[in-house]
Amino acid sequence: MRKAISILILTLGFLFTQNSSAQYYNNGYGNNGYGNGGRMGQMNQMSQLPTQQSAPKPPSNEETASKVIDNLKAELTLDALQEIAVKNILIESLNAQGIIIKKETSNESKGEDLKVISENTDRKILELLNPDQKELYKKIVKDGFKKKKKK
Repeated sequence: MRKAISILILTLGFLFTQNSSAQYYNNGYGNNGYGNGGRMGQMNQMSQLPTQQSAPKPPSNEETASKVIDNLKAELTLDALQEIAVKNILIESLNAQGIIIKKETSNESKGEDLKVISENTDRKILELLNPDQKELYKKIVKDGFKKKKKK
């Protein structure tokens, strides 16, 4: 009987020790063994939060094309069909430019490729425009798509 009681006491003692030890180390702030996690546990959690100071995300190609179309529509008086077609050409061009910029080649090679894309884009857009719009578009391209200053 004494042997059974001593085994029971040892078992209970072992269980209570394990339970309090689990509470001590599992404190919600990391398992650093300082009861409430201490300052280091809190600092570790703060460093894991996403930072709000990350660089702003660049606009998508669709957004960029929409801004260019808005400027061209006002200056060239594009109709709805021309607007859609030119926007699709611009998106395609911007996607190709993004791929070239991400390539791991020399800057000279990238420059040549970008120039070819720009020429092809201009050629495709000019095919869609009437003669008056073509002249205006060439002038706009020559001036470099400068934004109008608002007064």
